[in-house]
Amino acid sequence: MRTCKTSKFSIFKACITAVLLYFLFIKLIYNISSNIHREYEEAGGEIVVLFDNAVSDEYLSGLVRTYDTKIDIIRHIDDYALLYVEDSAKYQPIINNLKSNPEIAVVQENSSISSLGFSNDTFADTQWALFNPGQYEYVSEAGRETRKSTVDIDMDVPEAWEILHKEYEDTREVVVAVIDTGVDYMHPDLADHIWVNENEVPDDGIDNDKNGYVDDYHGWDFYNNDSTVCHYQYDETFDTNFALPGDNDDHGTHVAGIIGAVAGNNMGIAGIASNINIKLMVLKINGGPKGTGNISSAIEAVKYATMMGADIGNMSWGTSQYSEALRQVLEESDILFVAAAGNTGTNNNSSPVYPASLDIDNMISVTFVNSTGKLTSLANYGATSVDIAAPGEDIYSTIVGDYAAMSGSSMAAPQVTAIAAMLYSKSDNLYPGNIKEIILNSVKTLESLNGNIIIPGIPSAYLALMASDSLITDSDLPELSFKTVYNKDKMQIPVLVDDKGGSGVRVLKWIFGEKTLQDFKRGIAGTKLSNQQAEVLKAGIYTFYASDFAGNETVQFYDVKEDKTAPKISAYYTVAGSYKSRTIHARINDLQSGIQKVKYMYGNKNEAAFLEAGKNTEVKPKDGKVSFTVKKDGTYTIFAVDYRGNTTLKKIQVKSVKATDIKFARNKITLYVGDEYILRAYIKPVDTTDAITYTSSDAKIATISKTGIIKALKAGKVSISAKASSGIDTVCEITIKMK
Repeated sequence: MRTCKTSKFSIFKACITAVLLYFLFIKLIYNISSNIHREYEEAGGEIVVLFDNAVSDEYLSGLVRTYDTKIDIIRHIDDYALLYVEDSAKYQPIINNLKSNPEIAVVQENSSISSLGFSNDTFADTQWALFNPGQYEYVSEAGRETRKSTVDIDMDVPEAWEILHKEYEDTREVVVAVIDTGVDYMHPDLADHIWVNENEVPDDGIDNDKNGYVDDYHGWDFYNNDSTVCHYQYDETFDTNFALPGDNDDHGTHVAGIIGAVAGNNMGIAGIASNINIKLMVLKINGGPKGTGNISSAIEAVKYATMMGADIGNMSWGTSQYSEALRQVLEESDILFVAAAGNTGTNNNSSPVYPASLDIDNMISVTFVNSTGKLTSLANYGATSVDIAAPGEDIYSTIVGDYAAMSGSSMAAPQVTAIAAMLYSKSDNLYPGNIKEIILNSVKTLESLNGNIIIPGIPSAYLALMASDSLITDSDLPELSFKTVYNKDKMQIPVLVDDKGGSGVRVLKWIFGEKTLQDFKRGIAGTKLSNQQAEVLKAGIYTFYASDFAGNETVQFYDVKEDKTAPKISAYYTVAGSYKSRTIHARINDLQSGIQKVKYMYGNKNEAAFLEAGKNTEVKPKDGKVSFTVKKDGTYTIFAVDYRGNTTLKKIQVKSVKATDIKFARNKITLYVGDEYILRAYIKPVDTTDAITYTSSDAKIATISKTGIIKALKAGKVSISAKASSGIDTVCEITIKMK
């Protein structure tokens, strides 16, 4: 696998002289920027307005025209407006007047949003993806430069933050698994938002929570198979840890900053989801100087994230190799996965990039656009394989011990992840399919993306949060019902699941014995049902686990009863006409495990006799029936055993009795054409084993069946004979007339 990025810069990787020059240059730029900002504020100012309800463009235009000074409408979305007042003398009076308007909920100065930025974070003015006023600062080793962009090619993050501030001050914790290279968990702009495994004691060498990982306090390093989720190299000159060149963790740290760098702390940048209770779980799967890894690490990371309760998994990496195992663990997780579409400028329809190209309900695939809203030459696309685009060029974020700009779909995916995190903060028991639907329906459409991706636009955090009424919660536990089906030496347990909450059943598993929820590790442990049924070899208590995509889990016990019912045998025999052989017919019934073997022996035998090899004869049942031929009269014992070891015996006495007399009740009968008549032959003795054969002398005049039914076909005379297998016979003369 390779990380999906195209470039990165670190101001601390040049020589000391270049660094010192850089800082001097930055100071100069900041002084100039501050002067520009002061001039801008002296010339007037921006006003944030939130109405009680959505208002039309016409209404807003009419409102600003009521004032005797120039007021520009910078932005208007539903109930939100950003206004600019040129005349500084009238700036505050207009704010006061707007506050008196009964249709307006909030009016405030836009002190933290200007043409150069929107927060007090040092590099806020680089974050065009959050707020794009038509230009942004690009920071590199060469210094800072102002780059032009297209106004409003951003994700409406400040507007979304305003909603969060108003409604969700006490949001629930949202855990995002950063499945990538490592993450600088000590970075001052990230440390407060790094996930902590509360059930693990760090660095004690003990797996305290018994999840299979020792000291996984902030996550796990699957690349190196240890808990070192970031690899540092200390720099004495700056008294700072930077990325270890041999195992560079800048990429994952950059992704983490986009999602959750602390906002408003007067340093660095602001993570998009920084205004909620966000926690970043570090799952390192890529490493080495090139940031590569393998599928097995990714599979383990997904299972770990699922087990430890992550809500979202960001996957800014890709491979051209399809993995059925990876697909399965992704589909069985209740996590929403956001995956980078790749940076080769190719069509994912014909050249898939995995996992982004997996068509599964809990996956969003993301390509990237630049600050003008266009795909770059390196952005992958796919009219049926890439869900959405997001800002991904010149994205400034955290790296190990520092900050840098990177570009690519690796930077676009976490933008979408962060918006998903905002939605997840709204409530417990949400599920990925619903979150995905809201994000894909809350976009700012870009014509340049038509025909290139499924949803031609970039997500709007504001619109997504405005659509939070569409969030569906599912707090109902799945309900299970069972039965036992015996199938030879195995027992099958079909399981019916009723998911009343509607989020969908994600996994069904079982373990022998009475187990708890914790034993299943949120569906990671246990045996998966095949075709929604378990196949077991022994009776006893089994524990079944079910979980839906909203995280609801349940376990239920089921007692599989042993098959203790012996087969049942019924039998009869027939004797050949020549009396040279006898055929014994038997029907064996077993309604549970089924018949394993049927044997017979001559004589009156017990079960022990059938255990001796070579002294019995096995016959193969077909549809529960067997037939076998013997040559002499006497007692025969039939033995049957089912697949659970239950046995039974049936003894049958075979005795040949020849007939001594045979006759019809009438020797002459008259019938009419079309008549049917039963002609009965009486034979002595009554217990004879002879069989009777009926014959017509002329089948054109009349026929007779094996059971003695005559059919009169045409006028004439015919003889019907009945012959016993011992050789004696009798005849009846039949006259048939026309009606």
